[in-house]
Amino acid sequence: MDFSKFKTSDWLMIGGGIGIFIFGFFNWVTVSGFGFSSSGGNVFDFFFTGTIPWFLVIASAVITVLLVQGILKADQAPWPLILLVATGLAALLLLLRIIFNPIDGKDAIESAGGDVGRGIGMILSVLAGLVATAGAYLNFQASGGTLKDLTDVDKLKSSFAKGDGAKGDDAPPPPPSMDPPPAPPAPPAPPAPPAPPASPAT
Repeated sequence: MDFSKFKTSDWLMIGGGIGIFIFGFFNWVTVSGFGFSSSGGNVFDFFFTGTIPWFLVIASAVITVLLVQGILKADQAPWPLILLVATGLAALLLLLRIIFNPIDGKDAIESAGGDVGRGIGMILSVLAGLVATAGAYLNFQASGGTLKDLTDVDKLKSSFAKGDGAKGDDAPPPPPSMDPPPAPPAPPAPPAPPAPPASPAT
C-alpha cells in the first residue's frame, strides 16, 4: 500500500473510522449514587444514535481507502458528497446522544438521587465522528464543493447524474453487427453449341 497517496482529509476519515470502531466498545455510560458507581453500555446499546453512526463512519473510512487505492473509481459516484453526508449524519446523531440523553431512564435515576454521566467511550466516539466529518468536509472542498452546494437541489442532482453517466461509460461496447454471408458464386455459363457444318459447294 502506497501511503504517499493519502491526503490529510483521507487520514482524518480513516482515523475517525478506526477511532469509533475501537471506542464503540468502551463504556458509554456512568451511573453513580446510592453508595456505588458503575459504568457500562457500548455503541450497540443505542441503535439510532450509536450503532448507525458507528457503521456510517467505519463505512466512510473503508470507502476512502478503496478510493485512494483505485479499487473504487472516483467517477462512479459523487463520493466526496456521499462521504460528507454519511459522516455529517453520523456526527449529528452522536451529538444528539451525548448532549440530550446519555441513557434511557436518566431522569428517573437523577430524581432518586443518582447521577448519570457520559462514559469515556461515548466521548471519544463523538470526537472520532467529528474528526471523520472534518476530513470529509476537507475532501469535499478539495473536489470543488462548497456548503452552498448542499442546499442547491439542481447541483445535487447533477452530481449524481454525472456518477450515473460514468457508470454508463464503463459498459462494454455492443457486439459488432453480423454481416450477411456472401452470395454463392454464379453457376458457369453453358458451352456454346457447335457450329453447323458448312454446306458443299455447288
